[in-house]
Amino acid sequence: MTDFKQLDIYWIDLEPTKGAETKKLRPCVIIQGDFVNIKSKTLIVAPLLPTHKSWPFAVNLKPSKANGLDKDRHINLKKLRAIDVSRIRRKQGKLENQYVDLIKDALTIVFDL
Repeated sequence: MTDFKQLDIYWIDLEPTKGAETKKLRPCVIIQGDFVNIKSKTLIVAPLLPTHKSWPFAVNLKPSKANGLDKDRHINLKKLRAIDVSRIRRKQGKLENQYVDLIKDALTIVFDL
C-alpha cells in the first residue's frame, strides 16, 4: 500500500456520484493529515476545479512545477469527500506550503469553527 501524504495531488475517479457531487476524473488534494493516512484505505480529499473563484471556501491555485497543474484552478473546500484509495489513478504533484493557511481559513468557514 502506498503511503499518501497531506497536500499530495492525485487524479481521482469521483464516479459514481449523486446530485451536486463533483463528477468525473479530477485532480484532488489530500486534506487528511499524514498520521491518519498511514496505511489508510480511505482519504479525505478536495477537488481541484477549473478557474479561480472568489468564494470564501475556495483556495485559488496557480500552476507550478511542484504541483504539476496545467492551468489556474481552485480547491473547493465545500466539496470535501472521503474516498477509497481504489479511486486513485495517478499522482499529479504536491501543493506548496504557501496554501496551507488559506486552506485552514477556508475549512474554518466551512465548518464554522
